[in-house]
Amino acid sequence: MRLLAQGRDAEIYDLGDGRVLRRAKDGRSLAAEAAVMAHAHAAGVPVPVVHDVSSDGAIVMDRVDGPTLLADLIDHPDGVDDAMRTLVDLHDRVHAVQAPADLRRRSLPGDRLLHLDLHVLNVIRTADGPMLIDWTNAIAGPAEADLAMTWIAHSSVMAADAGLDDEPMFRQLQHRMSESLLALVDLGPIAAVLPDVATWRLDDPSVTAAEADRVLALCDSFPEFPG
Repeated sequence: MRLLAQGRDAEIYDLGDGRVLRRAKDGRSLAAEAAVMAHAHAAGVPVPVVHDVSSDGAIVMDRVDGPTLLADLIDHPDGVDDAMRTLVDLHDRVHAVQAPADLRRRSLPGDRLLHLDLHVLNVIRTADGPMLIDWTNAIAGPAEADLAMTWIAHSSVMAADAGLDDEPMFRQLQHRMSESLLALVDLGPIAAVLPDVATWRLDDPSVTAAEADRVLALCDSFPEFPG
């Protein structure tokens, strides 16, 4: 199998028949992720079709071709507002779905399906429209928690975390994304859940020390924009 892509948590291999295999780097089963993807797809959320879960817990699903929303923004920086509207629309489509009864929950109540990693690296611009990938973090909870996590993710990562070398350019893009996103949503509910969501983010072992410092600073500055 040919390695197509990899992130902090998983690797994607080309199976050569319009399908890919998604395997966790730590070897854990992704059966739960496959189940929530199938649930979201059945409800009309644009996610890759899941075909099978292999004996070692990897997901066999449709291959999705196209640039990430971030890659598209790097090439077309004037498209920030359109990209953030795409993200908010995806949030709305995900949150319209009631979470499976057995889906894990965290410290906030709610029964909405949350992606909890819905950012510009996890949206693929395909010929058929945006496709939402990487459902590892999905939980049940309140919609505003998902939006808060998107803002934290967009505002706290460094250029290197996004696979980029140009830190000043990324900082400028980051500021514009944060400003545009917050202009599209109701800030009050997000502010109310931000302390819990920040704690969830800090609990992620893949978050670097520098990123953790930025997350804490963001909580103090909300709804001001990071510079």
